[in-house]
Amino acid sequence: MREQLELLLRLQEIDGALTDLEWKAEDLPRRIADLEQQVETIDAVVKKQEVALETAKKDRRKLESDLEDTSARLDDLKSKQVVIKTNEEYAALQTEIGYAEETISEIEDSVLALLERIEGASGDLEAAKQSAADSRGVIEKEIAQFQEDMIRQTEALTIKRDERVRVAMNIDGRMLERYERILESKGDQVLVPLVNDLCTGCYKKLPPQQAIEIRRSDRFFECEGCGRILYWGGEEQDGEE
Repeated sequence: MREQLELLLRLQEIDGALTDLEWKAEDLPRRIADLEQQVETIDAVVKKQEVALETAKKDRRKLESDLEDTSARLDDLKSKQVVIKTNEEYAALQTEIGYAEETISEIEDSVLALLERIEGASGDLEAAKQSAADSRGVIEKEIAQFQEDMIRQTEALTIKRDERVRVAMNIDGRMLERYERILESKGDQVLVPLVNDLCTGCYKKLPPQQAIEIRRSDRFFECEGCGRILYWGGEEQDGEE
């Protein structure tokens, strides 16, 4: 009976390790996905700055085209001054020339403003690219490390599962079935030590005779309170029997 108890305790230890390994194995892909999402967010910031710069340049090209067209129109209007025959035509022509000159002035002001906008957008883009490169380098190292961890976790799980199979093979079939049933029900410890005649799973006090039999380790008892298997841990708390 003592040998079976030791095997069950070993099996419980393995199952605890497996739970931890499986949790880590499931958590690593999530952490990698979170890091990859961070990279996408960083790239989106850079893309936004690139779009802002390209939009500013496009607006500048449009204004420069408008400026060229308006300047050509102004030159054409001024050339007509020498052929104007009436005061009314001259006055109308001067109005058009004034409007064209005003338009040119406005376009030139807009171009200057756009040049400042382009300069700012260029600086923002370079800063975003540098920040992205720095952050991406750190994140990619973390991802690579997590991927290595995943490989190690997979290997560790394989080894631990093989070990579980070897240990389980030496456990009495009915006892193993009992263990698996309680494990499925409780999801954590199946075997818990008896301390001061108390089940350390639910702290229910056992009858003295049952506690004595557990100390002898000649029988397995399921706690009437929580259903876990009780075993003698070999120690009592200070000040109590």
